[in-house]
Amino acid sequence: MQLVTADDETIRGILQDTYPIWGEGLTEEAYAKWHRAQRETTWGRERLSRHALVEDGQVLASAKRYDLEAWIDGRRAAVAGIGAVFTPPALRGRGHAHVLIDALAADAARRGCEHTLLFSEIGAAYYERLGFRVVPTREQTIEVRPGRGGAPAVLVRAGETRDLAGIAELSPRARAGASFALDRSADFLAFVLARRRLLAGLGPAGLRSVEFFVTEEANQPVAYVIITRGPRGNVLEDCGDRDSSGARVGAMLQVLAARTPAEGPLVVRGRLPRGFHPPQWRVVKETPAEEIMMLRPCGDHAAIAPAPEAVVYPSLDVF
Repeated sequence: MQLVTADDETIRGILQDTYPIWGEGLTEEAYAKWHRAQRETTWGRERLSRHALVEDGQVLASAKRYDLEAWIDGRRAAVAGIGAVFTPPALRGRGHAHVLIDALAADAARRGCEHTLLFSEIGAAYYERLGFRVVPTREQTIEVRPGRGGAPAVLVRAGETRDLAGIAELSPRARAGASFALDRSADFLAFVLARRRLLAGLGPAGLRSVEFFVTEEANQPVAYVIITRGPRGNVLEDCGDRDSSGARVGAMLQVLAARTPAEGPLVVRGRLPRGFHPPQWRVVKETPAEEIMMLRPCGDHAAIAPAPEAVVYPSLDVF
C-alpha cells in the first residue's frame, strides 16, 4: 500500500464514487465542477489536495487534505485538515481508511504539523479509536426583530472581494483569548466564501443562496455578515465586528430583517462569536454544533481539549 497525491484521472474516479453520498443536490457534472473550482482558487491551489491509498493501481481509500494554520493557546501552529474520507463499498471493513488516516497523520508530522483536524459525519466512536478527541463546539439560534419604525440607521452594502483583506484584519480580535482558532487570511476567506457561492450557483435555481454584507467606515469594513439559506435553513455562516459586543452585526441583521417585515423576525443559527451580545437579537436556543469536530496530535505533541467557549470556528470554515 502507498499514499499518493491523486492525479486528475484518479480524482475523476473518486468524484464519480463519492457523488451519491456528497452530491449536495448538484448534477454529477456540477459536482465535479464544484470541486475543480475550489482547487483553482489561490488558496486551493496551494493548500487543498486529494490523496489516495493505492495498491496495484487500485484506490483503496481517499481523502482531502487542507493545509491550515491555527492559533493554539496563543501560538501559531500548522494543522492538517482531513476531509471526505472515503472507501469504495466493495473494499470496506478491511481497515483501509484507518491506514489512510494514519499515513496522512504521519505525513503531517513530517511536514511540521502539530495536529490533524476533521469533522465526522459518522459519530465520534470510529475516529476516537484512531486517536482523535472531540472538540466540543456549540451553536446558537437567534431571533432578530426589525427595528421599531423601520430599518436602523446603519449603512449596509453587498460585500466584495476587496473587503476580504479588511475582514481578515478583524480575525485577531475575534480569536483573542481562544484556545483554538484558525488563522484566516484574505485568501483563505476567499476560498471558504467561494466554496459556498459555487455550491449555490451550481445547484438548482432557488435551492441555496449566499448573502454577504458589510458595514464600512473610512472605506474599510468594520463589520460583516455571511448568511446562507437552503436545505439547512438560515445559517449565520460567519460574522465579525470591530465592536466587541457585536452591536454593528446586530444592526446589520436588523436591516436584513426589515427587508421582509411580513415574514416576521429573522431567525438564523450559527456558531456565534465569543462575547457577542448585541441588543438587537436574543438567543432562543443553544445546542451542540451539528458537525462533530475532532483533533489528533501529531508526533510527540500533546493532545488538547479546549472548552466549547474557548474554540473559535465559524460555520463558514467547516469542511
